[in-house]
Amino acid sequence: MKFEEKLTKIEEISKALQDSNTELEKAVELYEEGMKTANELDAQLSKLERRVEIVTSSAGSEDGLITEPYGI
Repeated sequence: MKFEEKLTKIEEISKALQDSNTELEKAVELYEEGMKTANELDAQLSKLERRVEIVTSSAGSEDGLITEPYGI
C-alpha cells in the first residue's frame, strides 16, 4: 500500500474513533489497526528520508550517481 493510501486509512480510522456511535470493541480494533498502520508509515518515512539523504550527499559527486543501496 502506498504512503498516501496509508495516510488516508489513518484519517478514516481517526474519524471513526471520534464518532460517539462506534462501539467499544470496534474502537479497540480500529485503534490496533491505526497503530499498526502508523508504525508502517513511520518505517516507510524513515526509508524515504534515507533516500533523500543519499541523493543529497551524492549531489556533490562528479556524476551525481547514487552508489549506496537504500534498502527499499
